[in-house]
Amino acid sequence: MTGPPVNFRSSQLARQQRRVAYLLLAPAIIILLALAIYPLIYAGTLSFRVDPLYNPKVARFVGWRNFTDLFEDSRFWASIQLTLYWAFVVVAIQMVLGFFLAILLDSKLRGSGVLRSLIIIPVFISPIAMGLNWRFIFEPVTGLANWILSNGLGFEKYSWLSHVDTALTTLMLVDCWQWIPFVALILLAGMQSISPEIVEAARLDRIRGIKYYVKIVLPLIRPVIMVVILIRLVDEIRMFDLNYIMTEGGPGSSTLLASTYDYTIFKHGHLGLMAAYGFLILILINGVVGIFLNTLYRSEKAARQEDMN
Repeated sequence: MTGPPVNFRSSQLARQQRRVAYLLLAPAIIILLALAIYPLIYAGTLSFRVDPLYNPKVARFVGWRNFTDLFEDSRFWASIQLTLYWAFVVVAIQMVLGFFLAILLDSKLRGSGVLRSLIIIPVFISPIAMGLNWRFIFEPVTGLANWILSNGLGFEKYSWLSHVDTALTTLMLVDCWQWIPFVALILLAGMQSISPEIVEAARLDRIRGIKYYVKIVLPLIRPVIMVVILIRLVDEIRMFDLNYIMTEGGPGSSTLLASTYDYTIFKHGHLGLMAAYGFLILILINGVVGIFLNTLYRSEKAARQEDMN
């Protein structure tokens, strides 16, 4: 008697392996469906309804009305415009200062290893705890910032978070304080991944100092820079916790970013309007991600063509 054909054995083994793979993936798929897919579908259906939080009996389907109400709302456009301004300005500051900090850490100064460990601490602080601490620091009467301003420098105390002229700038300062170290360490990792042969060739050609980082390092870590910009832009567009804890969008609407405005709609009980705004923010984020991925793909394609030529 002969055994089963080899092809039958291999196909049976392949089916068993697929079943095991599906069983191993099942918990992750269930969690993904429960925590991401289902809420997204539910929010999508909710965005086409009037569903008051405090009076659910009058809930009904209204089609595109929530979206048209948002498009006719001046505060909606103001919050989107402010969010884009906030995101691009803050990310630009973080990238520039983070790059110079990465250069400082890459220079192998004494104590640079300890410095790397210390500067990453702000990234691990809870945004709510950090927002509360900074709000106390900028408190107009007993805050540390005003104590230094009045007792140390002889100036009058100032309400940093209560004035339209300084509230947004103060928020930007705090956000940059937290995320510049993150940007610097990612760029530093990109710098230190450059081939030693390239570094040695640059030294032989006497390309040193800032010229080395501009002509050699920047082109080589361009993909890393693009990824960091993408991560930070997405994070800044959906900024909520720091904004809400420190100013709640005030004074007036001077710091009313998109996510904070969406939460304000929720507090008033307009669940359908809130869901519609959330979907518009999602579309905005996907648009930014799409643009940057397309830019990254084109730059990589152009770099490969240059190498082939």
